[in-house]
Amino acid sequence: MKKVDYQLSDTDLSGQKIEVELQRNQGVKTESGNVAAEEFTKMNEAKFRQLIANSFDMFVLIDSNGIQHFVSDSCEKILGYRPEELINIPVIENMIHPDDQEKIIGTFKNAVLIGYGRAQYRHRHKNGGWVHLEAYGTNQINNPGINSIVLNVRDITEQKLAEEELKEREEIFRLFLENSPIYIFFKDENIRSLGLSRNYENLIGKSMNELIGKTMDELFPSDLAKSMVENDLDILKNGVKIEIEEEFNERHYSTIKFPIQIEGKPTYLAGFTIDITERKHAEMALRESETRLRELNATKDKFFSIIAHDLRNPFNSIIGFSDLLAKQVQEKDYESISNYSQIILNSSQRAMDLLMNLMDWSRMQTGRIEFIPECFDLVELTNEVLKLLNNSSQQKSIAVSTEFPPLIFVLADKQMISTVLRNLISNAIKFAHTGGEICISAKPKQGEWVITIADNGVGINKETIDKLFRIDESYSTLGTQNEKGTGLGLLLCKEFVEKHDGKIWIESEVGKGSKFHFSVPKG
Repeated sequence: MKKVDYQLSDTDLSGQKIEVELQRNQGVKTESGNVAAEEFTKMNEAKFRQLIANSFDMFVLIDSNGIQHFVSDSCEKILGYRPEELINIPVIENMIHPDDQEKIIGTFKNAVLIGYGRAQYRHRHKNGGWVHLEAYGTNQINNPGINSIVLNVRDITEQKLAEEELKEREEIFRLFLENSPIYIFFKDENIRSLGLSRNYENLIGKSMNELIGKTMDELFPSDLAKSMVENDLDILKNGVKIEIEEEFNERHYSTIKFPIQIEGKPTYLAGFTIDITERKHAEMALRESETRLRELNATKDKFFSIIAHDLRNPFNSIIGFSDLLAKQVQEKDYESISNYSQIILNSSQRAMDLLMNLMDWSRMQTGRIEFIPECFDLVELTNEVLKLLNNSSQQKSIAVSTEFPPLIFVLADKQMISTVLRNLISNAIKFAHTGGEICISAKPKQGEWVITIADNGVGINKETIDKLFRIDESYSTLGTQNEKGTGLGLLLCKEFVEKHDGKIWIESEVGKGSKFHFSVPKG
C-alpha cells in the first residue's frame, strides 16, 4: 500500500493534514495510478473549497507573527472586507479592538503551547464599526508545510448584543431593587424569599444574605407569617391576584400579590408592599374630624332646642303665674297667692339650673372654662349641694341620706365636681317617687374615690342608657311629677368627669331605680 500525503495548503478546516490513502493497484507504481490519485486529490480539494466558501464561519491562517496568510470568502459577509484585503497584514494591531488584543495574544499562546485556544473579541468592520467574533485556534506551526495557526471564526454579534442587553436589563433591575422606595419581593413555590428589594433590610433588621431563601416564619411574627403563607398558597393554587392590608411593627402596609406563570402554570409569586401608615393616620384624623363635626352639629341643634323650647317654658310659667299672683293679691286670696308663688319659685329654679348648665356647657365646648384642680373635702361639698336642693327634695317628701367616711379628700376642680353632684342629685330627685329615697355614698379605690347617687325611682331601660351620654342621641323624659329636663346635665357631667381622667356610668333596672357612679382622683 502506498501512502500519498496531501495538505490543502491554506484551506485546511481542522488544521490537521489530510492523508489520502490510495489503495489502487496496491504495491504497483504505474502512470495510470498516479493520474487517478491526482484526480482524486483535485476532486476533494474542490469539495473542501466549496465547503469553506459556503460556510457561515470564517477560516483564517495566521503565522507566528500574527500575519494572516489566508482568509475564507465568508469574511466579506462577516466583516465587509474581501479576503485579499486582509492578507499579509498584522491583524492584532490593525483590526482587533484595543481592549481585546490581550485576549487574542493569549489565544495564540495557548494554541502554540497546548495546541488549542479560544477567545471572544471585537474585530473592525469595513464600515468602521465593531463585530463580535468567537475564534477557536489550533496549532499547526510545527506541521510540515503549514507553519500557521488555524482559526475557525464565528460571528456572535447578535448573541453579544443580546447578552449586553440582558446584562443591562439585569443591572437596571438590580438598581431598581436597590433603590426602590416600595417593598418588592419574589417567592418560590415553597414560599421562600427568592428576591427582595434592599429596603427589606431596614424593615426586618437583617442583611440581604440573611433574608434570601428564608421562610415567612423565619422573617415575620407567627400570626402575620401564617396569614402570609395562606394567601401565598391560595395565589399559587388558583393563579389569582390579591390585595391585602397588614400590620407590622405598629405600622400599616398595603400589599398586592400576584402569580408568575411559566408554561401556563403559577410557578413563582411576586408582589409589592407600600407603607400606608401616614394615609391611615390621615383617614383616622378625618374620621375623628367627621365625628367631631357631627357632635358640633348636634351641639348646635341642642342649643337651639334648649333656647327655643326648654328655656322659654319656665319663663312662660313665671310670667303667667306672676300675672295671676298680682290679681290674687288684689282679691286677697292668700291661699292661691301661696300656691302661685311656689310655682313661680320652682319655674325660676329650673330656669336658673338650665342657664347655669348652658353657660358651663358653652364654656366647655369653646375651651374657655378653666380647669383648676385643688384638694378639698368632698363631704363638705356634697352637703352644700344638698342644701341648695333641699326644697326640691322636700316637695316630693324624698329622704336623702349619705354614707360617707368623716373626710373624703379629692384632687379636683371644685366648681366642676359641684356641677356634677348638683346635676346627678337633681336627676335622682326628678325620677324618684314621692316619698322615695336617695342615698349618696363613696368608696375608696386605688388612686380614686367612686361616688354613687342611688334612687329607688322609675329606673332606665338599656336602650335609653346608651343614649344618655351622647349629644347626637340625647334623650330626655319627664320626671315622676312631670318635671322637664333637657338631657344637657348628664352630658355636662360626662365632660367634667372625663376632664379629671375619671369615668361615669349607670346601673339601672326599670321599676327598681338607678345608680349613677363617677370617679374622681384622691387628694
